[in-house]
Amino acid sequence: MGIRERDWEYNLNHSSDRRHHVDVKDVPTNLTLTFYTYFWTLTMIKIRIRAIVGIMIFLGYFLIYVVRNNLSVHIVDMAQVMQRDDDLLDVESVAKRRAAKRTGMMDLINWDDTKVGKLFSAYHIGYCICFPIFHSFGDKLGPTWVVGIAGLSSGVLSCLTPASAYYHFWLLFLVRFIEGFCAGAMQPSMVQVLRHWVPPIERNHFMWAYCGITTGTFCTFLMCAAVHYYSRWPVGFFISGGMQIIWSITWVLIVTDCPRKHPYISNDEMTYLINTIGDIFPIKITNSQAPWNLIVRSASFWTLCILNFGYSWMIISLCLFGPLYYSKVSKFSIYSASAITALPFFLRLVLGTILIQTFHKYKHRPRVREINHLRKYFIVVSHVIPGLLICVSWMLPIIPGPLLLTIAVALTAAGMDLTLDLCYELSPTFVNSLNTVIKIIGNTSGIIVSLCVGQVTYRFSNLPVVWKHIWCFHALILLLSGLIFLIWGETEIQPWNQTRRVRVHRKINPRKYTINPLPSIMSNISEEGSVRSSMLTMPQN
Repeated sequence: MGIRERDWEYNLNHSSDRRHHVDVKDVPTNLTLTFYTYFWTLTMIKIRIRAIVGIMIFLGYFLIYVVRNNLSVHIVDMAQVMQRDDDLLDVESVAKRRAAKRTGMMDLINWDDTKVGKLFSAYHIGYCICFPIFHSFGDKLGPTWVVGIAGLSSGVLSCLTPASAYYHFWLLFLVRFIEGFCAGAMQPSMVQVLRHWVPPIERNHFMWAYCGITTGTFCTFLMCAAVHYYSRWPVGFFISGGMQIIWSITWVLIVTDCPRKHPYISNDEMTYLINTIGDIFPIKITNSQAPWNLIVRSASFWTLCILNFGYSWMIISLCLFGPLYYSKVSKFSIYSASAITALPFFLRLVLGTILIQTFHKYKHRPRVREINHLRKYFIVVSHVIPGLLICVSWMLPIIPGPLLLTIAVALTAAGMDLTLDLCYELSPTFVNSLNTVIKIIGNTSGIIVSLCVGQVTYRFSNLPVVWKHIWCFHALILLLSGLIFLIWGETEIQPWNQTRRVRVHRKINPRKYTINPLPSIMSNISEEGSVRSSMLTMPQN
């Protein structure tokens, strides 16, 4: 024992005044612990722990969507999806196949369009199965560890994607399914962590954390284009997987379920969060209060489901088949095809942020509040106009190209915050329960689009005229979903908002309801729209 440590022990044992004032954390047991403690103390002078949690959640969403969409770009080089159309194969593809045979490394795998569609659907199948499970029970399992384990598993599987692709098709299908399953566990669990760290009065200041969704979407296509320019497609999976592994380890080390469990949070910040957030009810209890037998019989609920379904259909369609369409049908290079696919999502992020912030800044002004059904005007911009722009191609001798698709998808930025706000207008009490169910239904469009487009292109081949009908059909779904809501949708509070289901004993009728609303305090997410507004925005004077 050194002189300094003996002096420290002597002071602790023989000085009553010092014993009562020395903090146990100040005892330098070893150099590593001392450095770690001092580092966090100096770092947290200006940076709050909840800000670090927000940054980690932003990066988490970013990496989820990188893993989700990277296959859409890499599939162009990794699979020969047009093997049935020998007359459409260009000289470059044939030369690449011959070079691969000479080197013994087959970069092109013989998959037809139906198999590619199944691979695209695998991720969404796993996601739709897992999301409702962890949305209801994730808080009981410990959301921090759920996110860390799921993220680590997804990163490892992403690194194993090239090997599984070379080995067997169904092994790759399983890998993609589990990756979607992990994403379905991560997203609701990160929301549950954020519930404990962000006070209601600060929620609109933390909406940037959800921008990782759209940011990750357009950055994926740019990153994959760079990978294909400097290397080969397996490297793209290694990069995304490695990034997610590093993020998962960092997440477990610096994020906790709630402020009380964080070892280095300041007393001032902990007191502030405890006093402003209050008690957090389990999500399962909140969901159980919703009168679902009344909700499912409500026309307003189903029109909102249809509205979000058409919106998700169009966005997911471009994410999945944009690079493939631009490179194989429109004959752009893989680099140009990826950049063109990324452009509308970048515009969505910029336009959506400006539009949402402007709307929530002025929506409490008297002149704005006098406008009836204001949200329906947004639907005209986000659903009706983009749908009409592309559907017009059916009547003209043109094929939807980059310009038309980019404008149409960029206009959907008006609907990025639409579903959550409409859920709040229909039912402020059960807003998050409604939004979760509607988002799960909307994400099933990824399964349907993948399988249907794969079957159509396999049966009728990848000709420009075939893709003309495909894109026009996608736009028709978007258009019809908007028109249905404009005609039958509602934007007023529903009668069932003031009822909640009561858990009763056997002798009491379980269908009996009482007027005793239980507000939902969960901050949920938009699966396809990353920029959200706070439902608790203060009025502007």
